[in-house]
Amino acid sequence: MGDWLSTQYITSQVFVSIAYLLLASTYFITQRRRLLLTVITSNTSMGIGFALLGGWVAVGMCIIAICRDIVSDIINSRRSPADKMKITKSDWWWLALWISLFTTVMAFTQTGFMTLFAYFATMTFTISIWQKNQFIYRFLGIFVGIFWITYNVVVKSFMGITLESALLIFVIAGLIQYCIKERKSKR
Repeated sequence: MGDWLSTQYITSQVFVSIAYLLLASTYFITQRRRLLLTVITSNTSMGIGFALLGGWVAVGMCIIAICRDIVSDIINSRRSPADKMKITKSDWWWLALWISLFTTVMAFTQTGFMTLFAYFATMTFTISIWQKNQFIYRFLGIFVGIFWITYNVVVKSFMGITLESALLIFVIAGLIQYCIKERKSKR
């Protein structure tokens, strides 16, 4: 990890914090394209932060996630408005590809059962952003947060625990706001 007071470490934490702020905002975004672009920007910022720390596995995971979301955005942009919210065979194929890539990286990098919580978080997030239901995205975000908090406790990352706990609060707030809006719109 290095020196906590070094410019490189501090800069990395600025990028990671920006990534978390962007990700927190996605739980309040209702337009799919804007959500995907925000997640892409968040993963880019997170990847830069991990690159500054020399966390190349995490950088690789961020690159896969960015590709996942770019492909999803391209596929969605080429669909007719009536088909944008449908899940097709192609969507299932792409989901299988992303899960396979993340699983391959995990298979070569995990160091015990408890470190699999990072994998569980990544898979849950991949499924939550892959499908197009805003409620499911927000609801599964709770499990993503719990998995990441557990992982950060295992690896003793105080910054990770703090940021994931704060993000979990935003996830829950975004879910509550969504449920309230849905309830009001059905009246």
